[in-house]
Amino acid sequence: MTKEFVWLNGKTVPADKALVPISDRGFNYGDGLFETIKAVEGEPLFLKEHLKRLVQGARTIRMDVRLFEPFIESINKGAIETLLKKNRLDRGEAYIKLLVTRGADTGGHLPSEGITPTTVIVARKIDGGRLAAIREKGISAITIEGSSPAIPGVKSLNYLTSVLAKMSADKKGAFESIFTDNSLVIEGSSTNVFAVKGGIVTTPPLASSLSRGPLPGIIRGEVKKLCKKGGIPFSEAPLSISALEKADEAFLTNSIIGIVPLVKVNRAKTGDGRPGPVTQRLQWLLEARYKKISGDSAP
Repeated sequence: MTKEFVWLNGKTVPADKALVPISDRGFNYGDGLFETIKAVEGEPLFLKEHLKRLVQGARTIRMDVRLFEPFIESINKGAIETLLKKNRLDRGEAYIKLLVTRGADTGGHLPSEGITPTTVIVARKIDGGRLAAIREKGISAITIEGSSPAIPGVKSLNYLTSVLAKMSADKKGAFESIFTDNSLVIEGSSTNVFAVKGGIVTTPPLASSLSRGPLPGIIRGEVKKLCKKGGIPFSEAPLSISALEKADEAFLTNSIIGIVPLVKVNRAKTGDGRPGPVTQRLQWLLEARYKKISGDSAP
C-alpha cells in the first residue's frame, strides 16, 4: 500500500504523523471551512472558483482572511499539484480536500484574537469506476422536510445535518437526501438539485443571505454556463417536491460526482426512470470542460 501524505500548515508529512492540537476550534466547535475539489491528470479543476468560495465563506464566519493568505499563496504556487505527485495521484482522477479552521484556542465559544489558522490539504484516489457507473445508470433520492445545514450557503465544518441526512438516505437504499422547506426543494446533503421539464433546466435560486437557500455549488455554476453554451433553456426558480417528482428528467451535481442522473425521488420514477437526453448532453459538455482544463483533447 502506498504511503499517504498530507499538507499540514505548510509542510508535507505522512498522514499518520499529521497532528492537530486537541484545542483546535475545528475539532471543538466545527469552526472552520472546507472545499472539495476534483483533480484530473494532476490538474485541480475550477481551482479559482473553489478558492473564491473559500474566501467568501471565511468572511461570512468572520475569519480574518489575512491570517490564511499564506495558505492561498501556497496553493497558487502549486501545493496541490506537489501533493498529488507525492501521493502518485498525478494520473487519472483524484479527490482534493482543503480545510481551514480558525486554529488552536484555549478560550471558550468566543474565539481569541489573532490565533493562527490550521490549514490542511488532503489528496486521495477517486473510485472512478463506481462514479462512472452511477453517472451512466443514475441514482435515487429521498426528501427530508424542515432540515438544513447550519449555514447552508457556506461549506463549514458544521456538517452533522448533512451526515445524518446521508445516513437516512442509505438506510432507505437511496444515494442522497434532499432538504426541503414547505415542500420546496433546497439542495441535497452534498449536492445541488436540477429538474428538466419541457427541455428547460430548473434549479432552486440562491438566497440573498448565506444563512438560507442552497450552496452556490461550483458545478451548479458550471451547469448554468454549459446550458448557455449548449443552447439549453435554464431557469433559477422555486422547485417543489411534486415538480421534481413529475419532471421529465432530473440530476444532481457536486465537484466529485459531476452530473449524475436522478432517476427516482421517494417512490416516484423521474420520467421513465432512466437518464434523460438533456442530462446526458450536459454530462458530455462537462466532460469536455474537464478535458480542456486538464490539457487533453475534448471528445
